[in-house]
Amino acid sequence: MADADIWDRIRTARDFSLDAEKEERQRIGDAGSAEEQQAASVRLATRQAVREALDKVLDEDTSPPGA
Repeated sequence: MADADIWDRIRTARDFSLDAEKEERQRIGDAGSAEEQQAASVRLATRQAVREALDKVLDEDTSPPGA
């Protein structure tokens, strides 16, 4: 496996996590109960932690504006 391939895979994983963050934010907005909102918030925090860790590995910052 080439070095560039590894970095591409890490970047792809980070981008997937960023997309998942957007979905969780939407779920928070669409939540019909406090329990659903709390569950989506926990998933969002997890996705953010993963994305931030991958950003550090890549030495990039993909934090959404205002985050």
